Amino acid sequence: MAGTAAGYWKYHFANYGQMNLMNELRKLWTEHMFWTRLFLISSLSGLPDLEVTTNRLLRNPADFAKVLEIFYGKQKAETFRSLLEDHLKIAAAIVDNSMKGNGKAVEQYSRLWYSNADRIAAFLASINPCWSEEEWKSLLYEHLKMTGDELAARMNGDFVEDGKIFDMIENQGLAMADVMAAGMINQFDI
Repeated sequence: MAGTAAGYWKYHFANYGQMNLMNELRKLWTEHMFWTRLFLISSLSGLPDLEVTTNRLLRNPADFAKVLEIFYGKQKAETFRSLLEDHLKIAAAIVDNSMKGNGKAVEQYSRLWYSNADRIAAFLASINPCWSEEEWKSLLYEHLKMTGDELAARMNGDFVEDGKIFDMIENQGLAMADVMAAGMINQFDI
């Protein structure tokens, strides 16, 4: 799953700059996973915090852009922000249509979601030669599948399975952070 990162860290000790970058990216990917989960719970349960939770989740792409701008400039950081924001908005449409029982719309939005993952993977590979489009596509597809499984478990009231899936989502998010960090560290010789 995270071959690039695992291969890098197997033979290297991290310096201060590397640790800072790794910690920041792990924080951002963890926030992405947690706020997505909270959005699912708030949406499906009709909780009064849905607007606040949604706004916080939608801040995550801008937080990523701030970090990426340091390395890739404003235009590329904004492209990533936009792609990640689209990812979240499509997910929200999937949740909304799932709650309404509109299977046809869920299928359409799911295709858009995977197409968006393809665009994210291609974009990341285009800005960093140390990132593999196929690895990113695999990681993002895995993320989408697990998030869909989490939604289904939660909607079915299988909270034990929901919790197990979220544990996997959290670990997979950390793997994405490590792949991102290893690629940036290699590209910029941090």
